[in-house]
Amino acid sequence: MIDRNSILRRFEEEGAELMRVVGERIPVFADVLESDEEVLVLIDLPGCEKHSIDLTYDDSMGVGDEGGVLKVEARRVKPLEEGFKYLAEARSDFVRGKVPVPAEVDYTKSEATYENGLLRVKLPKSQTSEIDLN
Repeated sequence: MIDRNSILRRFEEEGAELMRVVGERIPVFADVLESDEEVLVLIDLPGCEKHSIDLTYDDSMGVGDEGGVLKVEARRVKPLEEGFKYLAEARSDFVRGKVPVPAEVDYTKSEATYENGLLRVKLPKSQTSEIDLN
């Protein structure tokens, strides 16, 4: 006879492990916009708390000779309703990702805000060192 509880328990354990592994590899959803003066990166982080967001910029990982990578890590808050238990869990507790920034920026003057699940990062462009020849 099939032990239904045993099968459900195994599904829960294996599913949780799978989501932990997959969740570490799910990319963040981001838009990258550019003006003459700055780069604006908009990153969706629904369900995350501001204090859990870790944001860094790595200028050694650019595309070609320009830009870098904005790295983001955050923890998602998943409240459990009283009287309920998880049967399936498809939303990862952690969000991790990298967003390529295709321009030279001065990350030391960057500004970031987080509201309603949207992280807005403004990165001013670096001044060029080109010299015009007359």
